[in-house]
Amino acid sequence: MDVSSKKGGARDRVWEGGHTVVDHFSSLYSKYADDASTSEKVREAAMLFCVAEGQIEDGDLDEAMTAAEGSLEIFREENDERGTRDAIRLVIHVYRAKADEARNKGQRQEARDCLEKGESMAEEELSNYRDAGDEVGQAAMLLSIAESCCAYRGSSKREEALSSAEEAREILHEAKDVKYEALAALQMAEIYFRKRNFHAARRCSSEAVELFKSINDKLCQAMSLHMAAATDARAGVLEMAIRLGKKSLKLLQEAGTKKQQLASILSLGQFYLMREDARLSLSMGEAAMALLQELDDGSNWEGVVVGFMTESYIMNNQSDKAVELCAKTIQNLKDRDAPPREVAYIMHSHIHALAVSGDSDGAREVGMEAIEIADEIGCLRLKAHVWEELSHASLLVADQGNEALDAAKKAVSILKELGADHDEITTRLQVMTKVLIIQDNYQEAYNQIELAKDVAQKIEEKPLEAFCLSIQSRVMALLGEPQKGAKAADLAIDMFREDGDRRGECRVWEGLSEIHMTANDFPSALRAAKRAEALCEDVGDSRLMARMKHTTAMVHMSAEEYQQALASVTEAIKLSRADDDMRGTVKYIFLAMDIWVSTLTSMDPEDKSKARIYKQGCEKAMRLAKEAVKLSIRIEDAYAESMANYWVGTMHIMMGRSSEAKVSADRALEIAIEKKDKLSEMYARGLMVQVAVQEKNIASAHANLKDVQDLAKEIGDPQAKAMADQLKELVMGSGSQEAAPVQAAVAAGPAQEVGGASSAAAGGEVAFVG
Repeated sequence: MDVSSKKGGARDRVWEGGHTVVDHFSSLYSKYADDASTSEKVREAAMLFCVAEGQIEDGDLDEAMTAAEGSLEIFREENDERGTRDAIRLVIHVYRAKADEARNKGQRQEARDCLEKGESMAEEELSNYRDAGDEVGQAAMLLSIAESCCAYRGSSKREEALSSAEEAREILHEAKDVKYEALAALQMAEIYFRKRNFHAARRCSSEAVELFKSINDKLCQAMSLHMAAATDARAGVLEMAIRLGKKSLKLLQEAGTKKQQLASILSLGQFYLMREDARLSLSMGEAAMALLQELDDGSNWEGVVVGFMTESYIMNNQSDKAVELCAKTIQNLKDRDAPPREVAYIMHSHIHALAVSGDSDGAREVGMEAIEIADEIGCLRLKAHVWEELSHASLLVADQGNEALDAAKKAVSILKELGADHDEITTRLQVMTKVLIIQDNYQEAYNQIELAKDVAQKIEEKPLEAFCLSIQSRVMALLGEPQKGAKAADLAIDMFREDGDRRGECRVWEGLSEIHMTANDFPSALRAAKRAEALCEDVGDSRLMARMKHTTAMVHMSAEEYQQALASVTEAIKLSRADDDMRGTVKYIFLAMDIWVSTLTSMDPEDKSKARIYKQGCEKAMRLAKEAVKLSIRIEDAYAESMANYWVGTMHIMMGRSSEAKVSADRALEIAIEKKDKLSEMYARGLMVQVAVQEKNIASAHANLKDVQDLAKEIGDPQAKAMADQLKELVMGSGSQEAAPVQAAVAAGPAQEVGGASSAAAGGEVAFVG
């Protein structure tokens, strides 16, 4: 089962994308406000309209409501039909934004109250417009009803939302009101996005883009491109999402505000994080930080930007910089008496940075302070998120599995109390289940998935139900029921395919391949891996394709088809090189090294006819290992550098060069000790055992073997123990055998995640679909 222990990096999330809350009519009403020929009252209403739109985007919602209602009141008094209609929608936009804000604070009932007020207002005004025979007014209110209904998370009201939006668009098309028709298309795109019908969402987004383009509305065109990008990102078509995101940013740089540009940069950066492109995500983070400094008042954005920058630093193995950034920001916020919620928000990121850097005590201390703040301000949702982060942090420390489980239970309990169904599901799946799997408590993990699935069915969220099934399929395989796991995977595949979520479908095929591997059904495993590859080709995501080639290589390797495995992993390496994905290249080189060692050790050392093939294989593998060393230095990944030196040393052993192997072993050990990485230290000391055996230094071999055995016991991982046992057999038998390089190369460890495996993360991260 693929349970990779990834240290840091982007967390698995259900990408929600974003929605456009305002109609962006400020450009129109600013002309009214500046027009001296317009009445003073109308100019005032127009000015208030522009102010309200800006305040909505800034998050100043109470002020926005005051301005929007003031604008509406004046437009009504002046009998301005257009202004009245647009101002009504503006007030309803504020209700929608207030609902989002309340939900984020964990105030579920308040969120529902805001949506009900907006919906009720729209229905009342719709009735008035019908009585007056104003079709455009009717359409505008139908759109507002759609907006309110769409925002009811996990509700069947989204069908009602879609019906209202479709009716509105039909009316607006006949009325030839292009701006409003485009807004209707954009609203439909959001509804389809929330329903996870990505095919339809993509179509509506594209139609909105073309309609806005026809009236030269660059700002709304940019927003529609953003919706299209979010759709493709959630559907797994990240290459297209990035292209659309870049187009959106370009338009915003021409016609948008700096805050809108900042939001676009962060969205684009999120796509890079999802793509695991560490270098470009950091580049977006740096651009966001620079733009933040240019804002007159960037306080509302500081937490988001710092949080994103923290994730980018961690993915780039610069957790020290992440810790420094969070600590500095928190101190600055305290010095200027910022609202406690803003401080706690940064603390949430600080916990993650400290945990990844190895400071578990510091992470817990910050976490407890954040929980105190959450209690003081009465924000239960924030408290739940802090407990989630503390659970993740505990998993990075050996022997803290119970602490991780306790924190996860507290998070789930709070979310259940809040009635936050969507968040409860994802927390059960991505936190609680993860901890239980690491503790080998597969039955309880299965039970938690069942609970999450029941909630998903109750709120009619089929995409989340598919998410549950995709994870459940792997857990069932761990429970020794691969056939039931395969059936669950088949159901998930059907659901993801129906939604047009190709990335989700691809990841389930990947998991299905692993399930068949656990049952030693290699033909079925290979078919599933090939289906995943075919989907990747359709999506056009080279990084995802490389990942699937990696899966195919693993299937061939499990079946001891080493040549086919080498062919597949070589394609993965080529794809990563072409995409300038240095991190991915190193990862796949590590698997290639594993396969090369397995291939070479399977050869008969007495068969002289294979001597040339053996030598050529060693030379090819050595070139790859040295490439991994260079790349790991470039990406500043100490773990990868240590393991790359381990592989170089292993190849020296296999070529009979014990003195050169010792140099590599010393370097690998030096890095591992400096970074306090027990797993890579164990590999380095294992290599030193092999060096001692080859040099017939039995005393040194025994001394290093004891170190390896102690480390394996401390790590507590079955794979580590297996490696220690192999080395023990080598040392115990070294007196009666020649130290032949093939016989010495026993520790062909697993291909590790770059920046990933460490003794602090002896557990693993479930490869969730998301």
